[in-house]
Amino acid sequence: MKKRLFFIITAFVLSLIITLFLSYLLYESYIRSTAQNRRIEHAYKVVLQTSALEKFIKEAETGQRGYLLTNDSSFLKPYLDIRSDIKPGYDSLRRLTSDNGHQQQLLNKAGLLMNKLIDHFQHSVYLKSRGSLLETRGYMDELRKVFKEIEQDEMDLVKSYSVNTYEASMPRYFSAIFLFAAVIIFISFLVILKEYRQRMQYQKQLEQKVLEVNAYNVELEQIAFATSHDLQEPLRRIRTFSDRLLWKYRDQLNDDGQMILSRIDYSARRMQGLLEDLMNFVNLVRGGEQLSVVDANKLMTSAVEYLKQEIEIKRATIHIGQLPEITGFEKQLFLMFKSLIDNAIKFSKPGIPPVVTIQCVQTTGDELVHIDKKLSKKQFIRISVQDNGIGFSNEFSQKIFLIFQRLHAGAEYEGKGIGLAIVERVMTNHNGYVLASAQIDKGALFNLYFPVPEA
Repeated sequence: MKKRLFFIITAFVLSLIITLFLSYLLYESYIRSTAQNRRIEHAYKVVLQTSALEKFIKEAETGQRGYLLTNDSSFLKPYLDIRSDIKPGYDSLRRLTSDNGHQQQLLNKAGLLMNKLIDHFQHSVYLKSRGSLLETRGYMDELRKVFKEIEQDEMDLVKSYSVNTYEASMPRYFSAIFLFAAVIIFISFLVILKEYRQRMQYQKQLEQKVLEVNAYNVELEQIAFATSHDLQEPLRRIRTFSDRLLWKYRDQLNDDGQMILSRIDYSARRMQGLLEDLMNFVNLVRGGEQLSVVDANKLMTSAVEYLKQEIEIKRATIHIGQLPEITGFEKQLFLMFKSLIDNAIKFSKPGIPPVVTIQCVQTTGDELVHIDKKLSKKQFIRISVQDNGIGFSNEFSQKIFLIFQRLHAGAEYEGKGIGLAIVERVMTNHNGYVLASAQIDKGALFNLYFPVPEA
């Protein structure tokens, strides 16, 4: 299972890396394509401007020739507008090629040639002489050559951007990466398919186990019913007949006989108490009670009233501070408070009246970080139950919450080993926590942490 999980994670990471790498290549391709488009657009503008300049010079030359041949001044319009026509185009070429030193030199040369041509046009028109036409043609050919060189330089730059080693190797990169990704995806698909089939088998097995557990639960329900009814009846009969025997034949029984009957009655009462506590615990596990807002003060007072006889026998003192309202299961909370008070009274020091102090504060979960670090950020209502009894060693602070776990022999103390198990179960049902701390002969402290509902 771990190997398959490792392979799936590795395949996912590799797929992610491949996706990121392909995205990077695509981004690089986009950047280069954008730069290429800008270069082509730049070359187009340069060619367009050189063509426009060449056109203006050619029209001026044609107008000059027409005027010299026909003596018609209407041919002179292109010549008269030549300087205003070529200046914007020439300045634009200057700006477009400002980052290219070679083209700037060519433009300087073109500017000189255009000035010479305009001077020749002016001289010919002014003198009405055709003698300089041949020289003008030479300048025109040289100017066309310069413009062609500028345009060729732009085309070479475009080609250098469009054809390079990176772009030539791109198809191979993509082919290799896509092939590798396809292999990874195929293998991952096979592993996931195998994992899916195994999980389907696990699910079927789990469903079978759930059916078995439900069957066991039905049997446990029957056992619980028998415990609460059928097993209680013989115990009641034992106690009834032992009481009748002791009352009817008291004068005929010696001290040993009366002691035996007394022990029978005590054992029956203890067994009956164990069954009752066990049923209480089973009912806590089964649940079924509805949540309600519970006044903890009234509930604690009711628990004290329920234990009034034991409190009077031990001459115990119960100090109850101001307790809040708690959203929970009322019967379960009553059972828990009763168990805690009863536990404090039972495990008191001989000859010293028990003193039980119950207090409440709202606090954070800093004391619960050993259970879960996230609890430190939550708010809790902490109810503390402290006594002055025999205490216990802190090494048993977890063991005491296990069902039927006792730290003392039954001859010493009457505890049945289920009271604190009930406490922990009730706190679990309320999504809370219980912590115990104590020192031998210095009493015990039980802290109950109820989570505060978030607003």
